[in-house]
Amino acid sequence: MVVLARESRGISQKELCEMSGLSQGKLSKIENGLVTVTNEDAEKLSGSLNYPLTFFSRNERIYGVGLSEYFHRKRQSVTQKTLNKIYAKLEIRRMEIVTLLKAIDLGDVTIPIIDPDDYDNDIEKITQIVRAAWQMPKGPVDNVVDVIEEAGAIIVPFDFEQANVDGISVWHSGMPPLIFVNFDRPMDRIRFTLSHELGHLVLHRNPPSDGNDIEEQADRFASEFLMPAQDISSSLNNLSIQKLASLKPYWKTSMGSILKKASDLGKITERQSRYFWMQMNKLGYRTVEPPELCPPKEKPFLLDEIIKLHQNELNYSVKDMSTAMDLNPIEFQSLYMKNFGHLRLL
Repeated sequence: MVVLARESRGISQKELCEMSGLSQGKLSKIENGLVTVTNEDAEKLSGSLNYPLTFFSRNERIYGVGLSEYFHRKRQSVTQKTLNKIYAKLEIRRMEIVTLLKAIDLGDVTIPIIDPDDYDNDIEKITQIVRAAWQMPKGPVDNVVDVIEEAGAIIVPFDFEQANVDGISVWHSGMPPLIFVNFDRPMDRIRFTLSHELGHLVLHRNPPSDGNDIEEQADRFASEFLMPAQDISSSLNNLSIQKLASLKPYWKTSMGSILKKASDLGKITERQSRYFWMQMNKLGYRTVEPPELCPPKEKPFLLDEIIKLHQNELNYSVKDMSTAMDLNPIEFQSLYMKNFGHLRLL
């Protein structure tokens, strides 16, 4: 737990030694499991890392980087230190949510697991199967957040430390899938990110076949999930920048993703595609699309409902919940109660 706590704060062994007064030799042995953490050591670590003493006596399994995170990492220009901090925070959030779920039955997860190899890597067909299984109507997805959480996944707003990361999903045995998402993004981008991570959950529970790019497959899933080819195809005739702008509020996806869909479906030539991208760049739309066209915010509800249930039905105070999750109350409130105002400690 010491490594997890240290990396979640983004500090090195040397920095922690300077903060805590522990020698680097001793800290190294503690982190490698060669010596036990004494009460005195735990107090020093607790004060330096801002975790309660009980955090360092946790003994549950710690999960490492999963399949989608591994392939995701290979595509990111993020420092290893930042990635370590992100993954450590993700794992701690996962452990905290496991604690919250002990008293709650969320019901069955209805996200299907489908091996792309079983469908000759026809990702679009698999996406259509998922939409049909969930009895989704034709056309755009009205609220992606609701659709995914109603299928049993928990969407967790997450601070990715200014890294160029939009979302990461994890699905471990015995618990519902978790999708950690950077909500400090335009809503059209968040919707695509959520659909992309849903694609990972559906397609990538097992290692991919040689040569298959799981990020590209997840992008294809997201595109078809948000813009089914059969439904959007006729709208992509006679495309123009103005038409892309008019289609965005209806499909609730970015102009760029609609342009990509038109190209994928052969509605525009490669030359036309280059021309449109140049126009988008000239207008500044490749960086920021017109904010007035952005779809309304969609807010996750499951995690808030779990907190409310503990508070209202199980009579947990903020102190009770923070203690159970091995968090300091202030950090607990900043992470889990932004939508609840300030509650008093009992």
